[in-house]
Amino acid sequence: MTAPAGRERCSRLLALGDSITVGVGDTVGPDAEYGPGWAAHLATVLGMEAFTNLASNGARSHDVARTQLDAALALRPRVATVLVGGNDVLRSDFDARLTLTDLHRSVSELVRGGADVVLVRLPVIGLFELSPRLVRHVMRRRVAAINAAVDEVAVAVGAAEASAPGPGNGPKSARGRVVVVDATQAIASAGAKAWHVDRVHPSPAGHRRLALAAATALADLDPAYLAALVPPSENGAVSPASTARKATQFSPAEVGTGTPRAAALAALLPEAPDPPSVWQRVVWLLRAGLPWCLRRGRDFLPGLLRAVVHDLRAERAFTPGGMLTSFADSGLDPRRRIGRG
Repeated sequence: MTAPAGRERCSRLLALGDSITVGVGDTVGPDAEYGPGWAAHLATVLGMEAFTNLASNGARSHDVARTQLDAALALRPRVATVLVGGNDVLRSDFDARLTLTDLHRSVSELVRGGADVVLVRLPVIGLFELSPRLVRHVMRRRVAAINAAVDEVAVAVGAAEASAPGPGNGPKSARGRVVVVDATQAIASAGAKAWHVDRVHPSPAGHRRLALAAATALADLDPAYLAALVPPSENGAVSPASTARKATQFSPAEVGTGTPRAAALAALLPEAPDPPSVWQRVVWLLRAGLPWCLRRGRDFLPGLLRAVVHDLRAERAFTPGGMLTSFADSGLDPRRRIGRG
């Protein structure tokens, strides 16, 4: 693998997670060095020497912690991305406390291994935004519970690493850090075009915007990443080379507040295809969408019905909008934290 002209490369980016990180919903051409998916695009933007995608379709948080993590630690990545929880919220045995435990183990071990970790908050699942109010409410709360776990893990791991002594785990400088990226905010600028036809995964535009948000977050975390993201020209200004071909895809407001950096970042992304036509969407729905709903529904619907009933009972038992109500069916009690009973 060779580096694009004028850009220095760093080492390895490694991706853990589920089908979103696999790249479902994305489409790429021959200019996509590492293939489809937001994490692959992030590796391209950062100029990584190598990219390894350990994510798998259908993976849940325990799959990341018990299977993907061991392979990740053996590869000693410079940067690791973790986006998981979408399949957890779609299952009848959903328990956000278990996701919290799995995330904490995965992120803390990656950080101790020296990786900077991009931890991603789940987006609202577009498919369920089209559902009846009670279903939509339950799914939003489940996603919110996962995101509460993401935030708690980021704080807990950051605090633990800040207070950890150097001997035993290596010097503090050898340890990584954690940055959180909100997927909903990252893809919001694309509107309805942010979603794949299944309304569960990001579209090509959504994947690219998530990659840009992660790249910007890493650059804000460490100026060293900025040198790889936006190479300066000879006079010290941001080089305009190759930015023109992406100018029609992203405006500065869509990819960040710094106009030069935003344009330079967008220029490094592979080209995105045109969105599918209405006819293509209908064909996909008949061939893939409905069969998927039937397969998943056998497990998911009973749990969803129980969650809706639980939600109705919770609204009667607690003040609407209160903390306990909002976490009633999530399994994540806000009064319990990592390391407590």
